[in-house]
Amino acid sequence: MTIHDSFEGALYVATIVTLAEKYGIRLESGSDFDYYAETIAAHRPQPIGVPFDPNLNAIHPDDGFWFLGWDRDGRLVFTQAVRLLRIEGQSLADYFRDQYVAFPPAGLPIDFDRSFYSPGPSARRMTGTCAYHGDVWMISDPAYRGTGMSSILARLALATALMTWSPDHMIGFIIKKLAFKGLGEREGYMHSEPAALSWYAKDRPDPMVAHMCWMNRDDLRYLLTIPAETVMA
Repeated sequence: MTIHDSFEGALYVATIVTLAEKYGIRLESGSDFDYYAETIAAHRPQPIGVPFDPNLNAIHPDDGFWFLGWDRDGRLVFTQAVRLLRIEGQSLADYFRDQYVAFPPAGLPIDFDRSFYSPGPSARRMTGTCAYHGDVWMISDPAYRGTGMSSILARLALATALMTWSPDHMIGFIIKKLAFKGLGEREGYMHSEPAALSWYAKDRPDPMVAHMCWMNRDDLRYLLTIPAETVMA
């Protein structure tokens, strides 16, 4: 990470925090995933995502972080988390061939015998450090609908990952329906591999298909040159 990355990233993060405050959202961040899991269990209807569950993963303080957003009434209105993936000496495609079962959609009984990972050409080329971005959730509330707030807060995680680790790659998974609506692009991602994951629920005949959105380090740096305010509605 360069000094320029740190400076630009700090300005970008400060802008997003200010924008969130204008909508009455107080942001909290940390790396204690036990606290994160307890907070989600107490305040969010959806369970914590498996990749960030401290009962299933040993996420050390240097390997992950999270953001929580609270409104003026003390309601949890936003969550997201990021962690480094240990892909040493292999491509991202090789990593997920073995590990995709550790990244299922939350709250669904998955039939792992039918589910599968299908890497695209980019995943086969990705090596080095990789950060995984997930557990993104925003409360369904008219106060935030159409504001672009969920998109701007997602970019907060991207900027923080660049400042913290300067990873070679940043990735996330988005279900096909939302990917086709441009969710990845709204969150700041510049690339996508379609049909990367196909999850079969035990009680459903058709799969839930997810695209892999991704960026490299240069993409992350470029993102910081786009004024955060332009993402807002």
